Amino acid sequence: MFIDEAETGLVLSGLRRYNLFTTVFFLGRQGRLLQELADRSGLRPGEDALDIGCGPGKLVRVLGRRSGHAGTVTGVDPSEEAIAHNRRRDSRHRYVRSTAQELALPDAAFDVVTCTFVMHHIPEQHRAAALAEMWRVLKPGGRILLADAHMSERLRVAYALTQRLRRREHGDPAAGVDVRQYAAVLRDLGFTAPEFVVSTHSTAMLLATKPGQVSEFG
Repeated sequence: MFIDEAETGLVLSGLRRYNLFTTVFFLGRQGRLLQELADRSGLRPGEDALDIGCGPGKLVRVLGRRSGHAGTVTGVDPSEEAIAHNRRRDSRHRYVRSTAQELALPDAAFDVVTCTFVMHHIPEQHRAAALAEMWRVLKPGGRILLADAHMSERLRVAYALTQRLRRREHGDPAAGVDVRQYAAVLRDLGFTAPEFVVSTHSTAMLLATKPGQVSEFG
């Protein structure tokens, strides 16, 4: 499902297996979660959004329906397979092959940046750089949403099992996916005090705003 690359991190490989995994992981409720993520992002009609680690592009398309034809949504992923798949399937939105820590995108271009179930796949030494890139591409007044699994007992067991299958030391399963670990970095970058939210869909979110003048749609 993923290829482990030292500098890039885990890169998606095999979209069918990935889609099957997410269906099982979210117990068939991924569509509801995607809608909640879009709601929490605060994206409004006419605004521009960026989804980092877009995979098969599901959140990109949900955000696209929210921003409407007056706005834009861009999906970024290091996986050549994922980007090619999305470009074939979806001509409305833009898809760019890029890593989170070196975004091939201009400064202050987006009102909203989302990064869901991705940060723990980025090599630890590059995570602060990835967050700095999110700050860079956000407009003043722009919003960031980080999301990852919220470790219920069921998820702790599933995580430990996947780590064993990958022959890794699993340790504390919450340590790698707890989005609260990025709150201090966000504050140091200049974001407002991050808000921590737990969803009903085994997901936790960290939300923050880049200070400055809100766009004309605010």
